[in-house]
Amino acid sequence: MDSYRLRYQDAIKDKLKIYLEKGSFESLVEINSSVYQEIRDSIKAGAEFLGWPELDEATFKSFYEVVRKEVQANHVTTILPLHILSKTKKTWLNEKVFGDIKWNYTDRYLEYLRSNGRADSVVNEIENSSLKILGRLGNPSSSKPFFIKGLVDGDVQSGKTGNFNAVINRSLDAGYKLVIVLSGIMDDLRDQTQGRIDLDVVGDGIGVGERSRFGHQGNSNVAQVVSITSTDSDFSRPLADANFSLNHTNIMVCKKNVSILRNILLWLYDNLIPNESHHKIPLLIIDDEADNASLNNEGHKGEKYASTINGYIRAILGLFHKKSYLGYTATPFANVIQDRNGPSAEKWDVLDKAKGRNLQFDLVNNLFPDDFIILLDASSNYIGPHSIFDSFQNNEKLPVVFEVNDYIPNFPTRVYNNEGNVIGVERFDTKSDWDERVGSHKAYLDFANYSEYRSSTRAAKAIDDFPKELPQSIIDAMLCFIIGIAVRETRRIDMVQSNLYQPHNTMLIHVSRYTSWQNRTAHLIKSHYKKIIEGLKLDKPNAPNSIYKKFEKVWVDYCDYIIGSIDHYLPTDYQDKFMRPVSFETIVPLLENAASNIEILALNSSTGEKIKYEKSSPRKIIAIGGNRLSRGFTLEGLTISYFVRTTNYSDSLLQMGRWFGYRPGYLDCCKLFTSNDLIRNYNSTTWCIDELKDEFRSMEQKGANPRQFEIRVRTHPGVLKITRPSILKNSTTVKWSFQDSLVMTTEFNVNKKKINSVWEHFRDGIAPLFQESYINGSMLVAEANTHQLLDILNGSTNFEASRLELIKQYIEKANKKNLLTNWTLAVKLTGSATEDAGLGKIKPEQSNLPEEVTLAVRRGPKQARGNHFYRDFLELEIFRAGGASRNIMSSGSDMRAALDNDVALRAEEKFRVRKGDELRLKNPELSDNEIVELVKKTTIPERVYRECLPASQGVLVIYLFDPMYTFNQTRGDENEEIAELLSKRQQNLNQPLVGMAIGFPPIERQLDPCGTYVKGDYELETADEDIDDAAGEFVPFDSES
Repeated sequence: MDSYRLRYQDAIKDKLKIYLEKGSFESLVEINSSVYQEIRDSIKAGAEFLGWPELDEATFKSFYEVVRKEVQANHVTTILPLHILSKTKKTWLNEKVFGDIKWNYTDRYLEYLRSNGRADSVVNEIENSSLKILGRLGNPSSSKPFFIKGLVDGDVQSGKTGNFNAVINRSLDAGYKLVIVLSGIMDDLRDQTQGRIDLDVVGDGIGVGERSRFGHQGNSNVAQVVSITSTDSDFSRPLADANFSLNHTNIMVCKKNVSILRNILLWLYDNLIPNESHHKIPLLIIDDEADNASLNNEGHKGEKYASTINGYIRAILGLFHKKSYLGYTATPFANVIQDRNGPSAEKWDVLDKAKGRNLQFDLVNNLFPDDFIILLDASSNYIGPHSIFDSFQNNEKLPVVFEVNDYIPNFPTRVYNNEGNVIGVERFDTKSDWDERVGSHKAYLDFANYSEYRSSTRAAKAIDDFPKELPQSIIDAMLCFIIGIAVRETRRIDMVQSNLYQPHNTMLIHVSRYTSWQNRTAHLIKSHYKKIIEGLKLDKPNAPNSIYKKFEKVWVDYCDYIIGSIDHYLPTDYQDKFMRPVSFETIVPLLENAASNIEILALNSSTGEKIKYEKSSPRKIIAIGGNRLSRGFTLEGLTISYFVRTTNYSDSLLQMGRWFGYRPGYLDCCKLFTSNDLIRNYNSTTWCIDELKDEFRSMEQKGANPRQFEIRVRTHPGVLKITRPSILKNSTTVKWSFQDSLVMTTEFNVNKKKINSVWEHFRDGIAPLFQESYINGSMLVAEANTHQLLDILNGSTNFEASRLELIKQYIEKANKKNLLTNWTLAVKLTGSATEDAGLGKIKPEQSNLPEEVTLAVRRGPKQARGNHFYRDFLELEIFRAGGASRNIMSSGSDMRAALDNDVALRAEEKFRVRKGDELRLKNPELSDNEIVELVKKTTIPERVYRECLPASQGVLVIYLFDPMYTFNQTRGDENEEIAELLSKRQQNLNQPLVGMAIGFPPIERQLDPCGTYVKGDYELETADEDIDDAAGEFVPFDSES
């Protein structure tokens, strides 16, 4: 019956799509009963003709509702085309070649994706992007040798595997004979990737093979690809020698492990045609998590040096005349700034113990993506860093982050000895860190100052006896996990027949890299879990001290708000009709069953425990681990993440974010419990990544190549904070630049004293510069020189101190080269504040400006549990312009203030033409008139104007914000909690907040002054240091010592 259910659902889906495509209804919600009856009657008539089993009304209705919700969600899901920087615009995959290739593997895969509920827009983009990527790889049918290197950048947990599986399918159709997939450094990730490739590519009776089979068991005209590896075994040289031949089309999925790669290299060497030094078959290497282990951390020493994994990959490539190397990553910085050495004159020495011989191999030059870099956009139903943390994008942030501050006594990174007891303490990395968080003249615990703290404390070690007990925050997180299971159970009957249904429930606990700490945590979790189960079985729900009352408190504190208001935080192109509001009373009877049979696993080398998900066997898992859960591996049905693990490297930190991804039907059950330090780190990392992606898109429009993007990444100030220092070892200083960038004050100290000092500086130091000014549209404009601009920046502003210092240094260096000598100052005169709700306006006598200013509006953070912006506002007196307020510029056209009108108009017209071309490519079904209307509605970005500025010209735009809105004190809608604090602090809201945006023009590379950043003395962590070469196994970074 299950196969017929799928047929009925496919038929319903096709009918519903016809109605949507006709434009008869704006959404499926509007489809009335007569249309439903028409669909039902049509399908039932067809089913009778085809001999399908007859369905009763209730069953058909249930199938219909499942499909309706699924189709509606997919109908609004959007995804943008890929972006590419390429060394050449040429491609071998022209229209004739495309027509000559039989796309058997590709068509089967795309059909499989559609049948599994993927949105048509997403499948179409996978189809298009994989074709473009294949066209950038080498032509496998070429008679000439080639070596092509590319890199694909996609968001964490956004579906990169789906894309590279499409590329693999296309490569098999095109004629690649050997595909090697390098899948991380852990068995878990390799096994999971192998499973996906078995389903998506190989199809030996499963996955795509259920749609159609190739080879002797199916279509004999299509050669069946042979998988040398399996979910049970990585590459084995004896097995390969006995059972596999390079005469077939082969694929293998391997760990980036020294012994594995050595054995692949030796097997390929032993299978060379006699008297030949290279294989003639085309090779494709797909390197998943390409920034992990594959990079050459020894490249700074010179061409003849290579780190171990890097050397073996390059040696394997060196055995082939025709080869393509394609890396995939979510954090491409390290790949882009890795060494670009030429080929080494030294040979790569390999000892073959099995055959008692020493061999030498040539290495290809490097793995830098010389030929192309591709940026994939995630679909609109993806929940990524920008959905949760500070970002370049104007979107509401999901209130799912809960700051924990009770973990330090049990999961510390620094400790001190107190009469023989090891005590966990806060971590302060620098004196400035101490001054900011403790105070320059204040004490912390028994430490009078930072110097005393540093001398009396040390880094925590694996032998330290932690954790001693569970912090309350972990217990709360566990209860949230059980509540989430219960909530999802109320929706199961609606979802279970949907392709979007996720049967598993997982909670992640990531507290330390030490396996001993992980194991003790697991023991404590198991002990407390028993108490929860006992309470649910024995306590009465209404008893005052029952476990149910604890669940109710957690429900109120963490769950109620988001489950009831999730729709307020979702963009218009994210719809999930399965996510219905639920009351606590509804889930109470479900809690005992929800809590039953939860597996508590410590996933590390000492326990040997693993996770394997099977759709037919739903699991409930609390996974405690470290690096084995840090990269690539997907935790299915992940709802609760407890994450307080620290790392110095934020690109690694981003990869540890297993909570990013797709959450149909249960996004409102998801929560992240983490520390304030990590929240701040994620905020800065997400912002930097968004800026660089925006830069990438801009460079694409200018026809830039990978080398030019490398320079931009190397000189971006934010990258210094987020890239592992091992990648920057080739120099003692690193350059940075603000050329062609926009820098804004997005974090405001709303302390009474700070607001006063910033306003006084504006009124007394900046406003007088506008006595000789003119009005340009909505801007009051004046001209200034560099000295005057630096005076402005040296006064009290809301720029972050260290970033401001870099800005000033950069301007001074530029000035010495006769760059950035002229500055346009502009104050925005128009805003949306009203006198009925707030201050509304500032008069000239209040501001010292010659004109009245209607204040701009940036609303304060919403009061909600899980909104760390709100918490920081209350406790730290920091307003972070987030969500829709993130970009403090009222409009991109504010940067127009420095341009002549004709220059601005030409720039606008050029943008509109380009935008129209993009829309035609994305929406070929639209008419020219419809494209024109869409272009008219498109906001012109500030970059369009700023990039018309000469290198001598900079812009400073100033915004005055109404504090009544920022403090959520607009009349009639006052936030009582903030009002109380204002009263205690005796703080009046009669002075505007002052925001600034500095626009830097493009400056040619040879003229760019660039600042220099002296690197610190880091302890380097590299993947190669985690390899036990003798044993051929990785010693996980989650170490026992």
